[in-house]
Amino acid sequence: MKDYRQVAEEVAAQIAEGLLRPGDRLPPQRRFARQHGVAVSTAARVYQELARRGLTVGEVGRGTGLRAGSA
Repeated sequence: MKDYRQVAEEVAAQIAEGLLRPGDRLPPQRRFARQHGVAVSTAARVYQELARRGLTVGEVGRGTGLRAGSA
């Protein structure tokens, strides 16, 4: 099973490569978990790690998006 840090690093790499761009939205955590083959709790930790790194911002009612300037 993947560790949350490994998944967060994969997403961070997609941001660095320009595959994900500022303003893009990440899917809801349950969908993200299914897409990446991880538990919902792991997806939540991935989202927390990305926010800790300053790559994403969560907005109540709008989901999680990439910060401007995070690429």
